[in-house]
Amino acid sequence: MADKLLRDWLAPRGVSLSPADIDVVTFHYQDAEREEGQPWRPPQAKVIQRTSLTDALLANWQGEPSTGSGGLHIGDWAGIAPLHAVTFVDRMRPPPLLSNAMSYLVFNGLYRRTANQELSPATLLPIRAEVFQDYVWGLHLHERLKAQLDSYWQQSRKEYARALEMAFITACNKQVNEGSLSVPAWRLAWQAAGLLPLDTRAITTRLLNVYGYHSTSIIYIKADDSSTVVLYMPGNASPLHEFPDLSALKHWFAEQCKDPERREWLQQCFSPADWEDGLEFSGLITALKGLGCYPAAHTLPDDHPGFATSGTWAPEDTIEFGSPTTSLPITGNLFDHLANRQKQRSYDDLDYRVITNRQVVKTHWGSYLNVAQCLLAPLCVVVPELLAVMVLGGVAQFSLGMDQVINGHSLDEKVEGVENQVFGLFNALPLPIGIARASQAFHYRLPGLLRPSQLADVLGEAANVTVPTDALQLIPAQAAFRETVQIPTGSQRVLVTHVGDDMGHYFEGAFQSSQGIKMQPVVYDLHTNSFIKLSEYKQATPERWKIDTGEPAGLVRVANAQRVVTDAQRMFTLRQLGIELDLPIDYTYFNNLERTPIPRIVSSIWVGDKAISPVFLEALVHNAQALENSDYQYQLFLSRQSPRAYDANLTLLRSRTLHMSVLTLEDQPFYQEFTRSPYFAQYQAALGITNPGITNYSSASDILRYRMLKHIGGFYLDADDRVLNAASGPGTSPLANRTLRTTTNGLLLYPPVSNDQLGFYVKYNNSMIGSHPGNPTLDAISEAILQRFQLDPTFYTERPDRVFNPVGFNAYARRLCRLTGPGVLNDVIDAQLPWLRQLRGMCRLLISPLYDLHGTLDTSQLTQLIREHVPLDRFFEAGRAHSWEHN
Repeated sequence: MADKLLRDWLAPRGVSLSPADIDVVTFHYQDAEREEGQPWRPPQAKVIQRTSLTDALLANWQGEPSTGSGGLHIGDWAGIAPLHAVTFVDRMRPPPLLSNAMSYLVFNGLYRRTANQELSPATLLPIRAEVFQDYVWGLHLHERLKAQLDSYWQQSRKEYARALEMAFITACNKQVNEGSLSVPAWRLAWQAAGLLPLDTRAITTRLLNVYGYHSTSIIYIKADDSSTVVLYMPGNASPLHEFPDLSALKHWFAEQCKDPERREWLQQCFSPADWEDGLEFSGLITALKGLGCYPAAHTLPDDHPGFATSGTWAPEDTIEFGSPTTSLPITGNLFDHLANRQKQRSYDDLDYRVITNRQVVKTHWGSYLNVAQCLLAPLCVVVPELLAVMVLGGVAQFSLGMDQVINGHSLDEKVEGVENQVFGLFNALPLPIGIARASQAFHYRLPGLLRPSQLADVLGEAANVTVPTDALQLIPAQAAFRETVQIPTGSQRVLVTHVGDDMGHYFEGAFQSSQGIKMQPVVYDLHTNSFIKLSEYKQATPERWKIDTGEPAGLVRVANAQRVVTDAQRMFTLRQLGIELDLPIDYTYFNNLERTPIPRIVSSIWVGDKAISPVFLEALVHNAQALENSDYQYQLFLSRQSPRAYDANLTLLRSRTLHMSVLTLEDQPFYQEFTRSPYFAQYQAALGITNPGITNYSSASDILRYRMLKHIGGFYLDADDRVLNAASGPGTSPLANRTLRTTTNGLLLYPPVSNDQLGFYVKYNNSMIGSHPGNPTLDAISEAILQRFQLDPTFYTERPDRVFNPVGFNAYARRLCRLTGPGVLNDVIDAQLPWLRQLRGMCRLLISPLYDLHGTLDTSQLTQLIREHVPLDRFFEAGRAHSWEHN
């Protein structure tokens, strides 16, 4: 802002120089002393003040009147400029004895900056200092900057807190990767950041206190049941430091104060209001110097103003100074608290750095520090850690951009080359061999069932199918750590399909360049079976590229734009993009399917020895009420594996007077036949019978649902899924008024969705399935599950902790998906049910970057097919319990 204001002010005065190249100089000068007969010598000058035009503006510059420092700024007070270039001296020649006159003249002027700091008529600008000071004082810069701060914090405080959180998580991940964070320190850091449940164990987080002065950014974390302490010093590449106890931290901190550069850095982590000594007490600067002298005593100079004294500054007494109430623990969200501290710090710095008109008059000379670096430097502590994760633009521009705002430096210059460099004075070192290093870096996966926006638009539904409400609060900060997902594609490595944060699919092609192979975003033109670089997408005749099996390194140019392309060639290219689709698309094929009504039965299963939790109970009650007045039979198969749990669950269900049948699972004919099948051993393993204590009830339910549907037919519904009520209100359901049909070997499903946690994208979920009894496809699914279990027999022998081993659990969840979940269901559908495979392929095409979507796909026909063949989103709502994470 200051740079722009000055440029706008200089331009009409005929000055095109950058404000950074102009100095405002106050100096005293006098004729050089010479004896009679000596040659003339240029005038001599002593510079009293020299500052850049920008810093002068920010400091509310005030010159020295030509009548002396006691004069008034009235009229032409800036003085008369010397007629020749001056030479510099250390002091002015004093006036003769008994003379009351000044021995020198005073001049204030604007000079073009030169390498040798020349002050001469040649470098003097034609703008009087009086004019400049009038302009500065008329700006009320302090009020302007405060208004900007007010606006920023009002609009961006939440985003800033999220940026702080991202910085902290990035630091954790970096230090895990470099081996400078032990397992106990990692747990403390993750718990403080909310990445571990808060009730895991009690921890305390405090702002560091030096002699009663609290840092605005440095915190330390300690568990109540351990002496280990983690110190977080933002603004460093590896800012998390671990100590065996608080005493070790104190002595380490004192040792850092011995280095003046490090002491200056630490000083900046506290409010400037705490820096200076008071009349009767020592300030932070003295305290830090005293710690640096320890065990020797620190003394103040004899001419030190005030009555403050110094002495021996013992770390044990100086750091965490005072009673326990002096440093209260941080309560609530850590990053909200730090954001509020930084907000107050920004106002404190504004008052300290930018001088008001009134203060200039009272103090005469202000602090001409580099405001560009200091005013909002505390806000910049988040930036180094955030560059690698592309922080929210507003935060980055505000914190990084202060130097740009003031001095005109570009944001690109600031960011360039910083991402991977080591920065800061206080970086943690790799741990010695023998100390257990943390191995879990935080990686985010979008929660719940999600639908790409293009598909949601076609269906007229929300993109978030089942995102837990509490998870929505995490998305801005933690979503920055989502890993790039690639869809498995064909044998050609010249194309890559990515899954974006919006669950849409994006293509990249390999192109040969003088720097080697480079990947660039592309769009696909199905008609010409070619690719167009996204950067050239809007050109009238963009260059086309294609796959050439004889050129495995990259895409090749299409030489003949009129070449003949076959559907077989198009299908080959689509397979390389991970899309299975038969061409040409025949919409009439679906009309020839012989579909008949499935039984009007809705069944759910409860396996294992757990009590029915409230979220499941409320869903069961809701469904019973929704189907009460319909001709649908609603039934729950309740396991008696644990007689105690069975009796408690049965009592609970009966207490709610549910209008549904509660049937003992183990008494059912389909279950008894199941016990004699080759699938039963895997079911027992999932229940923890084979390996006691290790259970996966979700997998057990996966295995059993297909055997139940094979015998009974109708709809299987996960126990937390809900039957939709009609618009007319509770007690009625759209399902009651519809007859749903499929082929004898077909399945009625929910439209394709994505689950980032389980690793399936635009596939059919298996939480709700409609089928005829005797469906051979169900046998094929059971066989595929068994075969996968035989290839992965150790799956049920371990279950990584979701909280303390998230990397291991994420891999485990994706194995679960492939073994008994949606992964195996979709693979069997692709092999057995070509119309559902084709429908899913069209959905994949819909959400992909196509050159001419509407010329490629008839979206109205696609919508109709989805409504006919995968219609269950019109009748059921997917649950939000995500029990596979817990049981």
